[in-house]
Amino acid sequence: MRLNKSLALLLILSASIAHGVLEITVVKKDENTFPIAISPFKLIDQDIQGKDIAKIIHDNLERSGRFDAIVPDAPVDEVNAEYWKKQNIEALVTGSVEKESDEIYRLSVRLFDIYSGTQLFTRSTRVHINGFRKVAHQLSDHIYESLLGESGSFNTLLTYITVKEDTKGNRYYRLNISDSDAMNAKSRIRLSAPILSPVWSPDYQFKDKKIAYVSFQNGRSEVFIWHPFVRKKIEKLPRFDGIASSPSWHPNGKSLLLTLSKNGNKDIYSYHLANKQLTRLTHHKAIDTEASYSADGKRLVFTSNRSGQVQIYIKNLVSNRINRVTFTGRYNAKAVFSPNGEHLALVHRIDNDYRIAMLNIKTQDLSMMSSGTLDESPYFSPNGDMIIFSAHRDGKGVLSVVSVKGSRSYELSSHDGEVREPNWSTNLEQ
Repeated sequence: MRLNKSLALLLILSASIAHGVLEITVVKKDENTFPIAISPFKLIDQDIQGKDIAKIIHDNLERSGRFDAIVPDAPVDEVNAEYWKKQNIEALVTGSVEKESDEIYRLSVRLFDIYSGTQLFTRSTRVHINGFRKVAHQLSDHIYESLLGESGSFNTLLTYITVKEDTKGNRYYRLNISDSDAMNAKSRIRLSAPILSPVWSPDYQFKDKKIAYVSFQNGRSEVFIWHPFVRKKIEKLPRFDGIASSPSWHPNGKSLLLTLSKNGNKDIYSYHLANKQLTRLTHHKAIDTEASYSADGKRLVFTSNRSGQVQIYIKNLVSNRINRVTFTGRYNAKAVFSPNGEHLALVHRIDNDYRIAMLNIKTQDLSMMSSGTLDESPYFSPNGDMIIFSAHRDGKGVLSVVSVKGSRSYELSSHDGEVREPNWSTNLEQ
């Protein structure tokens, strides 16, 4: 019932959603993955949606870097374990779609473990004709967790900024929302002034999710909070002394980290939304910026030039001790914690190129995760399996994702201007 309620809400809010403007291009693939077959769903009454469900699940699992997924040419009616063993397949997904009315369908799905001969789960649910993609993401999460024992990150949302020039050279900025695969993209905020740093609130319920972002619409850098799924006016944070930038939510959703240039110096502050209390967290004559919390809220990571170089620092909010954590290279910036708090994703400069890197905080090992020339704004998926970032290819911006464990990457290429500063939501309530 909760699944159907969330679908109903999604459909109400999706009236203005356009088709995705981004396309997937697989860049690199690693073979050390879980082999799985996703059968095309059997089409009862010749519904046209069945094949798309299998493809969505296939694409989700492939992008995670943890699976080697195939889709057979025809629906699988009976599970022949010996046949699939010979194909080196370890799990099989089958399903069917049956029409109940002009707009409502009955979707059934089953997951089989080929080697144990057991059925790991079965699902049956009623779906609106426009809700198949949403359900496919939910099913992908169920399959992922059943086979790997970990949460997936497919029933999630992205936000990002697109920039486009008109024929007169005027630039327009859009704040966008999409599914985790960049489909169902929609844009409701469009400005001629720059939009920067969108970040999802940690809420799990669809209607409660918010996006904090920076805008220059009033001629100065200010922070706003947008409620995209309820009819509520966009909130503007108070006009602090100096500029406000780089918002980031506390894991409890009750406060925001901000970079404020009070008294002419950029430092990190915490702003409590309910009581409007502002607390200064760094005190240094250097520039401190781009702060974000660890998942437990006990540490924050930020960028600073206090050493004479642009480097990454971590502040322990219990002991108030600050430690520098990057020592490779002269430029490291824009770091975020992995969900388990053991790694940082960050921007690392090599000569004149900016790459995405991952730092093991304990061992100080720095691993390159991208190979572009201007890769920016990394952010982990909710389960930590993937890092999304913006990149530049052929003179325009694109969204890119690299899997942490499977060394697989893919691009989401914009057909309509540059793409900047992606951010990944927490999992939606199912």
